[in-house]
Amino acid sequence: DDAVRCATGCGKPGTKRCNGCKAVFYCSVECQRIHWKKNGHKAACKKTQARVAAAMASAAGGAPTQRGRGAAKGASVCTICLDAGDPPPIQSGCGCRGDAGLAHVGCRAKAAWHKTRSGDTGGYVYCMTCDQTFTEQMRMGLAEAWWGSVQDFDEEDEKRQSAGMNLASTLAQMGRPAESEAKCRELRAVQRRISGPDSVNAMQTAQMLGNALRCQDKYVDAEVVYREVLSKRREHLGGEDPDTLTTLMSLGNVFLAQGKIDDAHAAYQNVRTVQERVLGAEHMHTLTTTMNIANTLEAQEAEVLYRDVIGVQQRVVGPEHPATLETRRSLCGALYNQKKYGEAEARCREVLAASRRVLGAEHPRTIRASELLALISKCI
Repeated sequence: DDAVRCATGCGKPGTKRCNGCKAVFYCSVECQRIHWKKNGHKAACKKTQARVAAAMASAAGGAPTQRGRGAAKGASVCTICLDAGDPPPIQSGCGCRGDAGLAHVGCRAKAAWHKTRSGDTGGYVYCMTCDQTFTEQMRMGLAEAWWGSVQDFDEEDEKRQSAGMNLASTLAQMGRPAESEAKCRELRAVQRRISGPDSVNAMQTAQMLGNALRCQDKYVDAEVVYREVLSKRREHLGGEDPDTLTTLMSLGNVFLAQGKIDDAHAAYQNVRTVQERVLGAEHMHTLTTTMNIANTLEAQEAEVLYRDVIGVQQRVVGPEHPATLETRRSLCGALYNQKKYGEAEARCREVLAASRRVLGAEHPRTIRASELLALISKCI
């Protein structure tokens, strides 16, 4: 059967797409009504549409490269269905630039679902064109679509576990750590029961639990979780495994948040030494670590590192990729701390405008950029 499953979990092919969020499918109008009223999709649908609303302004502003029969003249169109639709397509947040990155969440979800028939679930996370990860609104929409497609699976099913872990990770990245923590604890209980606390999935979920706790400023609890995961990963995977390095990086983040600057710097340096040798100095993971090292330095030294990282990020993923925007905001902070208020204000205004377009006005990173701009403006 080539059709997407009905979102209610009835097991029948989903041939009708929700006209609101375009992220879930139904086998009939009856199932759609049931899911809308009894299963809570009414609220979820509105939330999904609200999350993509911030991206619509950016999506509608570009000149189209192709136009389907249903698209008005001048409207941006989905690169998959070649139609504008309502709501219109949004930026995928991957490496595809301009109109090449525009798509409906539902269109990408359907393409991803078809890939799962061959056992490949990467279509929910990675762009099939540029092979870069989706970010922000697109990633959230796809995470919800993937989770919705496995609702009728047993809770111990590996596919359901994978979709749940992806949803937990995405919730944390989208500034919803409390929901991520709840999902992690739910998944972890099942994983410990079926495969033990040392299984790959259990350790990955524990890592995400630590991330969710850290994002809620529960640093002591997060440190305990990270230390446990780091010990197990070093034992089972070795000190240079990418997953082990991820946990060491996360522990460094907790140290930094608690003011343990020397401990954080040491952790980051250990991670970067391995990454530069294994991945290369310009790999995105290495750049993230370099940025974290800059966060432990005095403002003048940090400024040099931030500028270096931004130069590579702009060339590799573009100036408005979420990672690039975060480094650009950090540079503004370093400039502010050196009392270079003029350059800091100009750069921060650019970052804030881009963050509103790409992330949305209510995203935590956009809010932080706004707060920093307000702080800088007081000094002008």
